[in-house]
Amino acid sequence: MKKSLKYGFSLMALVLGILLYMGWASDIPHDVLAEKYAVEASDFVELPSGARAHYRIQGNDEGKTLVLLHGSNASLHTWEPWVEALEAEYLVVTIDLPGHGLTGSTPADDYSYAGMVAFLREFTETIGLNRFVLGGNSMGGAVTLHYALAYPDQLDGLVLLDAAGIPVPASAGHKINRPIAFDLAGRWYSDWILENVTPRGFVTDALDTAFTVKNVVDDKMIDRYWELVRHPGNRRATGLRFTSYRLDKGTMPIENIKLPTLILWGEDDSLIPVEVGFEFERRIKGSQLIVFPGVGHTPMEEIPEKSAIAAATFLRALPHTPE
Repeated sequence: MKKSLKYGFSLMALVLGILLYMGWASDIPHDVLAEKYAVEASDFVELPSGARAHYRIQGNDEGKTLVLLHGSNASLHTWEPWVEALEAEYLVVTIDLPGHGLTGSTPADDYSYAGMVAFLREFTETIGLNRFVLGGNSMGGAVTLHYALAYPDQLDGLVLLDAAGIPVPASAGHKINRPIAFDLAGRWYSDWILENVTPRGFVTDALDTAFTVKNVVDDKMIDRYWELVRHPGNRRATGLRFTSYRLDKGTMPIENIKLPTLILWGEDDSLIPVEVGFEFERRIKGSQLIVFPGVGHTPMEEIPEKSAIAAATFLRALPHTPE
C-alpha cells in the first residue's frame, strides 16, 4: 500500500513537472513588446500617480469624442476595427487599463473597479478630456458603469458591449461557459502557477470560448493576447483583480444612471449571457438594447462594421455638448 502511494505521488509530481515545463512562459520585457505593439498612433503618458498609460487618439478632431475600454486580459487593440469604421466622423480614444497591455502594473497596485476608475479619471484629466461618450466591453463595461456613477457630469452617453458589472440572472446560469483560467485566477493555490505557466493553448481556448464568429481569430490575434498578457506585472495584476471581484459583493445602483445608454450584445455570449443585457435595459431608464444573433462576447471584433454602425447611429442622435 505504502509503495503504491509512493509511486502514485511520484507519478503526480512527474506529470505536474511536465505540465510546468511545457507551459512555462516568462515575462516579455516592456521595450520588446512596445516595439511590436506600440505602433502608429500609440503614445504613452506618465500620470501624477506614477502610472504609465499606453493610449491612442485617432480620428476626427471636430467630431464627438468616444473613449473605449477593453475587456479582461485584452488591450486597446481590440477596438481597432471600430476605430477604422468610426474615425472619419469621431475622435476615438483607446487605452490599456491597469494590469493590461502596455500600461502594465501601476504604483497603486489597485486593479479593482475603483482603482480603474481612479486611473481613468487621472488619465482624462492629464490629457485634457473634459466631455466624452464612454464605452466598454466586458470588464471595460463594468468600469464604464462605475465611472458613470462617479462622474456623470463628464459624460454625454454610454455604450456597453456585453458588459460585466451585475450578477447573471439565475435563469441564465446554465448558459455560462468560462475559461478555466477565470475560475483559477485570484486564488491563493493557483495564482503563482498562472503567473508563470501560460501556455499559448490557454489563449486559444479562451478566444474560442469568447468568439462565436471564429474566422476573425487568427494566429496574429492569438499571439498578441498571449504576448501582452506576459508584459511584466500583468499576470500578477490579473490575480489581484479577480481577488477584488470575489471580495466585492456590492451591487451597483445602475438605476441611478440617467445618461443616454446604448447596450450591444452578442446573443450567443457564453461568458456574460444576453439575459444580463436585458437586465441592464430594464434597470437603466431609457436605454436601448440591440442583440446580434450568431455573435459572441466581442461584437466590436466579430462584426465590427455592423456593431460600429449601431454605435454611430446612437452617437449622431446625442445632443452636441460643448467642452
